[in-house]
Amino acid sequence: MKELYLELINYIFDHCWQFYSETEKKAVNHHIGTRRFGKRKNLHPKLVEIRDRYITNDKAALNLLKNGYAEFITNTATRIYKDHKTELGLNLCPKCEKITRTPKAKQCRFCFFDWH
Repeated sequence: MKELYLELINYIFDHCWQFYSETEKKAVNHHIGTRRFGKRKNLHPKLVEIRDRYITNDKAALNLLKNGYAEFITNTATRIYKDHKTELGLNLCPKCEKITRTPKAKQCRFCFFDWH
């Protein structure tokens, strides 16, 4: 299989959450939590509670992030594409057959064809 192109990777990663494994969901949340809270100290107790919902100690989830978030995105989208290609229901331009920006888009961002 040829490598997925960047637009398709981002589309799958952004719009195909139903195909994420539980471990991948934990990894995404961990990344969000570390971006939002970092190593901040003296957080308000309510913020600590919120932070603790995001941060994980799951070794499998942390292992998915070990080579960086960009590689995690690529690996996750590639796995979803391989495992669920026929179920994805990709929204492709009827003219140039490239991926649209969102599942409900009606205009191509590449050739600007409009099918409203």
